[in-house]
Amino acid sequence: MIHIRKQSALASLLLFAGCNIATIHSFSPTGNGRRTCSTNSAKTSAVVGSRSSTLPVSFIAGNLLQRHGYNARSPVLSMASSGAPLASDGEALQSLFSKHCNEEGLMTEEMMRNVPEIKGMLEQGELLSSELTEIWKAAPKFPQVEAATDDKIDVDSFIQVYRDIDDLFEGDDEGETEAEASNGVDVVETAPTTDEDEVDEGLKQAFATLTDGKTISFYQLKQWEEITSLIAEGALGEDEFLTLWETSVGVRGKDINLDLEGFVKFNNALDELFEFDDEELEEIIVGEVNQEDEVPAQATVVALPTITEEDLPPGVLFSQLANENYLVGKQELARWGELNDMMKEGDLTTYELNTLFDSAAKAPGTSDMLDEDGFCGLYDAIDSLFEDDDAPEAAEQKPDENELKEELLELLVDISKLQEEQGLQMCGMDCSEEEQERVVEVVSELEREPYNQVLSLTSSGSGAIQKQELVGTWDLLYSSSSTMKYNEGLSGLAGGLTKFGGLQQQLSATKYLSDVEYTEQVISKLGGKPLEVKIKGDWDLRTEISLFTGKPSNILFVTPDKVYYGPRQDKADHWKSLGPMNLLVLSYLDEDLRIMRGNTSTDTLVIWRRSK
Repeated sequence: MIHIRKQSALASLLLFAGCNIATIHSFSPTGNGRRTCSTNSAKTSAVVGSRSSTLPVSFIAGNLLQRHGYNARSPVLSMASSGAPLASDGEALQSLFSKHCNEEGLMTEEMMRNVPEIKGMLEQGELLSSELTEIWKAAPKFPQVEAATDDKIDVDSFIQVYRDIDDLFEGDDEGETEAEASNGVDVVETAPTTDEDEVDEGLKQAFATLTDGKTISFYQLKQWEEITSLIAEGALGEDEFLTLWETSVGVRGKDINLDLEGFVKFNNALDELFEFDDEELEEIIVGEVNQEDEVPAQATVVALPTITEEDLPPGVLFSQLANENYLVGKQELARWGELNDMMKEGDLTTYELNTLFDSAAKAPGTSDMLDEDGFCGLYDAIDSLFEDDDAPEAAEQKPDENELKEELLELLVDISKLQEEQGLQMCGMDCSEEEQERVVEVVSELEREPYNQVLSLTSSGSGAIQKQELVGTWDLLYSSSSTMKYNEGLSGLAGGLTKFGGLQQQLSATKYLSDVEYTEQVISKLGGKPLEVKIKGDWDLRTEISLFTGKPSNILFVTPDKVYYGPRQDKADHWKSLGPMNLLVLSYLDEDLRIMRGNTSTDTLVIWRRSK
């Protein structure tokens, strides 16, 4: 697990110190997992203090620039350094689990301990057996159909175990200090103490401005201009800030205040998020000059290719233009070939483009960047300038308003036929990456169509989708959920000599009750009557602000109660395979088609069609 700072975050931090960086080609992890900055010394120049008239030199970045040979540490997982899967690589962890689980797709504690990556750490003493036992106890266990002596975990719990082990190694490579209990408070590793006489005068002044007394609270520090700027620029995460706070005060939580010594520790620890070697730092900082005497050198930008394809859908065009933060600004628009041609030919003036760009909706937290919705709005505004000239041709070529919907349904039928011919899982759960990308592309276009009830209600401000519009029986057409794919369906009961045979969802609602019932078909590969699995529970449709778009979203909440299969029934609260259906965002709705997206993974699609 190697933490990598984006190039923009580095540039922002150095600009806080008054630096204008000339050429930064890359910012990447080295073999030992530390963050380094690669530069071209022949073209690199910086001016220190060039912005002092408008922006005070940051104490944090200033310390960084003054500490030549500064060596910081970055969390490195011992397993990752030996070639084991990264804790963030879900697919690799699923593959690792499948190699060592039993035929039921489950794993006992003994089997988990014999996974080579974990066994090796136990043998080398990097991981204590008692630590692994505690991690195992904390992991959710798979519900046993029959009485069993050994607890077992499924793939989700294995990934949690793996990541909990990974968390044990997020300390210093040169040594770790165990947490000690004192008066019921967890003590955390702290930075070396600092003599108050050696404290930078600027830090003292900053500390004095933040408090009327002798200490600073967690929330006072978070409101410090230096911190708010770093968080806004994306150079410091909320979780990193909390970790730095706990390290500085020496205990976990936000209740203990920070004195001057702790404030200095906090600044030093914040500096240590970035690392420069002597030669690299000297290449970046070549001298300190006065802004009035010398004009800062301009930064050299590595040119990216121009997008020359014509008539690309706006969603596809946005994905090709977007930067590493998946946003588009004026710099990214310069790579749009068709736009450049329009401006060269005089069809669109710079003034018109700037006016349209300024009126387009900006991404949350920015003033000059567009997310996908904002870009599509700009695209449509530019296109509307030419509607009069193209009106006769457009009238001839006006497509049927359901053309995209029919295209999606035909695509899903083709995928279903291909899977049936090849003996693969139904409902798209075994389709290729190219097929998944094509489905996502068509769905993204369909969601923007005016006959999408979700979009029309949001645009008009008329309110959210009502529960009664979802009431009815729906058949599953497609699911890209990796959990459903791994479990071969929703219940997880298919597999071996049986296979998933389809899923139906029935939603009902009265004034006081809202019930949901799933009916899953589990078909025997040897023939015979299929097993019918029923999952019953409650559901609700709520409107909440999306974490990704910052706009209101219609979210379907499902709370499973019981699972019925054959003569048996079990409580569903610990039936983990049901998770993919429990929290989904409604992105498209018409009279007979409903499309849901994952709440945290927007590329996860679940498509339903109303039963006839």
